[in-house]
Amino acid sequence: MVKMAELTGHTSRVLFMTQSPNGCTVASAAGDETLRFWNVFGTPEVVANPAPKTNLEPFASFSRIR
Repeated sequence: MVKMAELTGHTSRVLFMTQSPNGCTVASAAGDETLRFWNVFGTPEVVANPAPKTNLEPFASFSRIR
């Protein structure tokens, strides 16, 4: 656990923090009634060739009797 950066902007203590689903942005809410968004991890890398979609149907690998 090493301190990477110090984010300043709230004038009161931070009450809540959460990370965005893409993992790049952090949102913080403080007692000063402000909500701030912090771009602390940069932009995500773009994947050139996305992985092929798998069959989402359950038991797709089993033979069926109809």
